[in-house]
Amino acid sequence: MRLIFLLILFSGLLLRGRDVVGEMPSLPSGFSSSGPVISASEANDYGEFDFSLGLNSLYDTNVTQASGNGPVEIESDWIITPSLHASYLLGGSRFQLGARAEVEEPLYQSRDDFNATNYSLNAFGGYRSRKVVASFTTGISLDSGINRLTSDFTEQFSYKSGFLASYRFSGKTSLLASWDQRDTESRTDGFSDTSSLTAGLSGIWQATSRLSIGPGYRYGIRTGENDEELTVVGPTLRLDYQLSTKVKLRSSFGFDRSDSPFSGRDTQPNWSLALDYRASARWGFNLTTIQDTQATFSQGGGFDQSTAYRLTYWRKIRRARLELGLSYEDREPIDIPLNAAGLRDTQYTTLSAALTLPVFKRQADLTFSVNWRDQSSSDDQFTWDGWQSGVGIKWQF
Repeated sequence: MRLIFLLILFSGLLLRGRDVVGEMPSLPSGFSSSGPVISASEANDYGEFDFSLGLNSLYDTNVTQASGNGPVEIESDWIITPSLHASYLLGGSRFQLGARAEVEEPLYQSRDDFNATNYSLNAFGGYRSRKVVASFTTGISLDSGINRLTSDFTEQFSYKSGFLASYRFSGKTSLLASWDQRDTESRTDGFSDTSSLTAGLSGIWQATSRLSIGPGYRYGIRTGENDEELTVVGPTLRLDYQLSTKVKLRSSFGFDRSDSPFSGRDTQPNWSLALDYRASARWGFNLTTIQDTQATFSQGGGFDQSTAYRLTYWRKIRRARLELGLSYEDREPIDIPLNAAGLRDTQYTTLSAALTLPVFKRQADLTFSVNWRDQSSSDDQFTWDGWQSGVGIKWQF
C-alpha cells in the first residue's frame, strides 16, 4: 500500500489538473499496521530532503489473531515501534524524480519472537509534454508479522513496479497504457511465493470537459506454488471524472476469461475504483474498491478472488484532523479448495478512528487511534476479532 500511496501522490503532483493516469487501488497485503496511522505530511518542495522520526505505541487485544477454538491461544500485547522515514524530490514542470525510504522495528513486549525489522525503498518519476504524460514507480520491501491471509507469522520480501502513460492524439482522443508487476517471496517455511503481472491498453474519449471514457483490454498472469499459472484476459471500460479539486473519480470495470490448472476456464468480473471528494478545506471523504484474482500463499496452491472496500471520512477540527474509516474484504477460492478451505473463504471488517494534533510548534504530529477488527470464516478456527488502541508521534525535520 505504501507504494500505491506514493504513486497516487506523485500523479497528483505531476498533472496538477485532470488525473488522467492516476493509480488505481491494489489488493490488501494481509499485514496490519504496528502503530496508529499518522496522516501524511505535505509533499516535498523540489530539491528538498524530507526526514522524519516516529515512535508508536499500540495495545492489541488479539495479537495472534486467534479464535480460541484452535491450537493458537488468544494473546494481548504492547507493541513499541520506532520508525525512520526519508524522501527526496527533484524536477520541475516537465519531469519529476523522487525516492522514499522507510524502516521500522516493531518491538513486542511479550511475543518477542514476532520482533523483526521492516523496510521499504521506492523510486518514482514521470514526464509531461503536450502529448505525453507518463509516470513510473518501482520498489522493494520486507514485511513481517501475523498475516491474516496465512493466519500465521510470515516474513515476505516483495518487489513492485508500475508504469502508466497517456498519449494524446487530439483534443478529444488519447491512448492509455498500464503495466503492473508484483512479486512476493516467502521467507517463512510453509508458505508459497506468488507473482502477479497485469498489462492494459485503453482508448480514451474526452466526452466532456470533466468526463473521459473508453474501452480497453487487459492481460494478466497470476503465478503461485510450483509455478502454476492463472491467465486472465478480457475487455475493460475506463471512466474518469474530475470537477475542479472537489471531485475526482478514477475507475475501471471488466470481465476476465480465466484459465487455470485447477478450475479450467471460467469468467470473473474485475473492477477498481478510487473516488476522492473534497467538500471544502475542512472536510471530505475517500472511497476505494477493487476486485481481482491472486494466488494463495497457502501450500497446495490455488487462486482466490478478493474484493476490498475502504471508506475514509476526514475533518479538520481547528488545528486537529479527525479520520474515521470503514473497510470490508471478502476472499473466496475460485478453484476447488483442497487446502486451508476455511482460511481462503473469509470476510474481514475493520472500523477505525484517529485524531492527529500538531505539537511542539507544529514540528511534530501526535496521533491517537482505535481500531476494531473482525474476521469470519466457514471454519471457526479462522474466525476472530480484537481491538487495537495506540498513540504515536512523528517529528518532521
